[in-house]
Amino acid sequence: MLKKYTKIIPYLFLALIVAGTNAFLDGLVNIRIMEMLDFAIGGRMDDVKQAIPQLLILAVLLVPMGILVGIASNYYKRKANIALKKYYMQRVFAKNIAEFQKENNAKYLSSLTNDFNTLDKNLITGIYDVFEGIMSFIVGIWLLSTVDPRMLILAFILIAINLIISIITSKPTKKANKERSDMFDGYTSYIKEILSAFHIVKNYNLHKRVTDDYYKKSEDIQQKGFIIEKILSFIISFQHLFIMGSMLGIIIVVGYFAVIGRVSTGGLLLVVNGIGKMTWPMFSIGENLPKIFTSGDLIRKMEKTLENSDTYPETVDLPLFKEEIKFTDVEFSYDDSEEIILSDINLKVKKNGKYLVVGPSGGGKSTLLKLFRKYFNPSEGSITIDGHNLKDIKREHYYRLIGNIEQQVFIFEDTVRNNLTLYKEYTEEEIDKAVHDSGLIDFVKRLPNGLDTIIYDNGKNISGGERSRLVIARALLSKASILLMDEAFASLDMDRAREIEKTILNLKDMTVINVSHIIFNDTKELYDRVITVKKTIT
Repeated sequence: MLKKYTKIIPYLFLALIVAGTNAFLDGLVNIRIMEMLDFAIGGRMDDVKQAIPQLLILAVLLVPMGILVGIASNYYKRKANIALKKYYMQRVFAKNIAEFQKENNAKYLSSLTNDFNTLDKNLITGIYDVFEGIMSFIVGIWLLSTVDPRMLILAFILIAINLIISIITSKPTKKANKERSDMFDGYTSYIKEILSAFHIVKNYNLHKRVTDDYYKKSEDIQQKGFIIEKILSFIISFQHLFIMGSMLGIIIVVGYFAVIGRVSTGGLLLVVNGIGKMTWPMFSIGENLPKIFTSGDLIRKMEKTLENSDTYPETVDLPLFKEEIKFTDVEFSYDDSEEIILSDINLKVKKNGKYLVVGPSGGGKSTLLKLFRKYFNPSEGSITIDGHNLKDIKREHYYRLIGNIEQQVFIFEDTVRNNLTLYKEYTEEEIDKAVHDSGLIDFVKRLPNGLDTIIYDNGKNISGGERSRLVIARALLSKASILLMDEAFASLDMDRAREIEKTILNLKDMTVINVSHIIFNDTKELYDRVITVKKTIT
């Protein structure tokens, strides 16, 4: 993630150039004011008149420069946020399906919300504020050095001491921030769980229990946030005391020089302004450096969620399915279980063949389908497609060949058309055919805006059967070489299911593997083979 951030540095650099130019102009204005004051006190009115136009020009320039500072800084922050979130989402969808499904996806929700908000404040904004503060600090040093160059030595001492304090004090905040991030993972998971179980909470009158648990988890997170802020307040207060004491010392010394005549009245005013420009940056740098240092641990935690434990290299391209898929002595058991789910599986699936997979509950039908889908690799034996080991086939190539009708239907909150096409280009004739073959034609005709009608919240404004037919139409439209179906007809009435199954089985250029407990005698005969799975195949 940090590597991705480095690509945003040009935008940061541009924003800082604008901010630096603005700070430099502001410094020039202060120097010209000092000169005018000295001219006025010395009675040099001609010099005052000559200096006024230049001062007015510089003052006017500060207005558009201030606007540019806001635009440039916000543009950098927007680009940085988008780049990091895009990188994270790309890495999430690079996860292996099997590994993702085993995990609690609440940790990804927590990262995309809570952790990214923290990174925005602590890293993206923090880095900009630190560098902007450094430039303002440099301008302050410049103003002081015009009065006495020896001020430079004092300024560098202040910077070094402040940096050392920030590094030393960042350790306790690192630990607390990591603990808070972990707590947010559990908190997000809990909220997702109770909202998913809304009907159970209502039906069994669990409001008080759920509310009490929610308050407890919220209070724990707020308490951890309070501890973090308390640690930071001690650090910041100590830094403020050190900075204010140093600046007060400078003012006393320069004031003494003004009394004995070694510094002019304008010079004294310039020193006061310079100290003001140094004080705010020192506070900002002191507050932001510990936050930036803690961001490293948070990024490492987020990166860890993106790692795949299966790093087997996939090297084979497979643009087309030409001949057969072959299981040879395949055995499978899940990593965290000693129970063998499938054993001694020997099976051939010919191109454009139609296969019905049946068997008792728990017999391994769904697991067999997951092996076809390349969600898992066999524990023993091999699966080959056109002579290539399926393990070696690149996932993105294989997934282009297969269409899936899952038992758990998912509908995007979008138009019917986009849910059918999944944002790919198809002709109206192709879409109409998929709608007809899946039995959706009457449904589409009833919709107020036809295919452009919006479906809400995973299809809550349509029936279960309509959701299933929509997913079937999606699979038919994809023109996949291999169609893998998992209880595709469970939500359909029998007549409609029989009709759609016949349509699918009559497709000449598609291999069909259908796992189903719904079996019709008249369609059963259309399959090339009925495969019975009871931990093995018969």
